[in-house]
Amino acid sequence: AAAMELYEKGVVTDAQTGIPLRFGSGEALLRMVEATGWRKGFGNELAEGSMRMTAKFGHPEFFMGVKGQEFPAYDPRGLQGMGLGYATSNRGACHLRAFTAGAEVFGKMDRTATEGKAKLTKKLQDSGAASYDASGLCSFIDSAVGPEAVVPMLQAATGIAYTVEEILKAGERIHNLERLWNLKAGFTAKDDTLPPRMLQEPPPAGPSAGMVNRLDEMLPEYYRLRGWSPEGVPTHEKLAELGLA
Repeated sequence: AAAMELYEKGVVTDAQTGIPLRFGSGEALLRMVEATGWRKGFGNELAEGSMRMTAKFGHPEFFMGVKGQEFPAYDPRGLQGMGLGYATSNRGACHLRAFTAGAEVFGKMDRTATEGKAKLTKKLQDSGAASYDASGLCSFIDSAVGPEAVVPMLQAATGIAYTVEEILKAGERIHNLERLWNLKAGFTAKDDTLPPRMLQEPPPAGPSAGMVNRLDEMLPEYYRLRGWSPEGVPTHEKLAELGLA
């Protein structure tokens, strides 16, 4: 999509791409997939990922992702919680770290509201880190069961009398360890954001027409619930509570 936007806005030309890269062109998609795999022609640019590619051609704002990772299926302008989840995911835009869409799409929560999304995002991140990522279970079952159903499985497999609270605490510990790693690698609260388009440019049509993601209404609360500073740094008290200080 980023390459097609570069093409349609005249930033790159047929001479560079070898084929018109127009939105909706199945031929362009198939040709570029193969070219990317073999790093041939313009595929060599695509193989670097859209963050590097858009920056190279002078338009980093065309990169639709977080912390170097592109968005998956969900537009965060129409799902406020997914926007917060993308922004705060330790590995970049990822719906597997906090699939708030399950609640937002199926009617348990208003997808257009920001209230309650910080709490939901934190819970899903903590639960997913331990219940699925650390246990080896497939995260697809999260929509069907949750940590309450995972605990008996872990008890049967390990012989350890885990509780739901202990699993959630383990997940919180994992998320904080990942956060500490990111901070040491040079990430800051400035990286807990979304592309300007998601924050400033609403879709012109469709069910989310006129909407943007209101990340600024959710992120401060998320940091507070995490026990982090306003700059997104885990406090000593939180690390001591988790046995990480």
